[in-house]
Amino acid sequence: MTTLATKRPEDLSDEDRREFIQQSARSFYRRKMAYSKLFIGVMGLGLVVAFVPLFSIIESVLSKGIPYISWKFLTTTQQQPDLFHQHRLGGISNALTGTALVFGLGFAIAMPIAVVVAIALYESHGRVMNGFRLLLEVMVGMPSILFGIFILVYVVQRMHFQLTGLAGSLALAILMLPLMTVTCEQALRSVPSTYVEAALALGAKKSKVMRRVVLPYARPRMLTGIMLSASRGVGETAPVLFVIGASMLVNMSPMSQQTTTSTLMYNNLLYSIYGPQRTEVWGIALVLITVVLVLNVSSRLIVARINKGRT
Repeated sequence: MTTLATKRPEDLSDEDRREFIQQSARSFYRRKMAYSKLFIGVMGLGLVVAFVPLFSIIESVLSKGIPYISWKFLTTTQQQPDLFHQHRLGGISNALTGTALVFGLGFAIAMPIAVVVAIALYESHGRVMNGFRLLLEVMVGMPSILFGIFILVYVVQRMHFQLTGLAGSLALAILMLPLMTVTCEQALRSVPSTYVEAALALGAKKSKVMRRVVLPYARPRMLTGIMLSASRGVGETAPVLFVIGASMLVNMSPMSQQTTTSTLMYNNLLYSIYGPQRTEVWGIALVLITVVLVLNVSSRLIVARINKGRT
């Protein structure tokens, strides 16, 4: 018995050709659906595998950290336990203040420089700027401890090993600067060229086009990149570990030693001989995760609000 597939093309009638095309289409569609389901299953499995350790970490931090969270924990300064008072831990207000000071100053240094450099990269062309762009992209993937070593060698040593919060701010600024610059430049390049050409055709200067056209259009993406870069810097330990020192008091001066939440966790785990002080790290970790989560969610809300206002 002959089938449509075994017949010669010239022997097929119009109805046979239509049926043959439909059969081929159905066969092709079934194969595509099978491949699609296979790839969706593989991606779903990968997603599950990725989320298992993530949820495990979050569950551990929540279950072990929530008992430490209280108003006293957040508003009192750190205390040093001893053999007879192992549960005399105090709070982390000094670490929260140090984190806000060191990170805030580093962010204030990095953000305007990143925006200016991104505009320069957007407006300029040539081998020098391409090489500088490549250098920034390489710096994004560099280990963060290298920035701390750089500040230690070229700032702290020249200040006769004076450990200060300012040194930590400079380390975080150098850490955040490459990622901020790269994301801001990409946001600027996402502006349609027709907008720029139309503004220039109307006689506007390049500086005015940048202020009135390019920057307003790219602002949501720039804010997203800046906030994501900030969330990376706020929880870093390696860049500031050797340059800010430690303080059990609340110091508002950037020229004094500081303690951040990440360095407090590191010191408690590495140097403490008391169990309660080591387990307190879970509470500090929960606070730090919450801060990073707030930064990320805030960036999304800000961008959504800006986009809503533009539509």
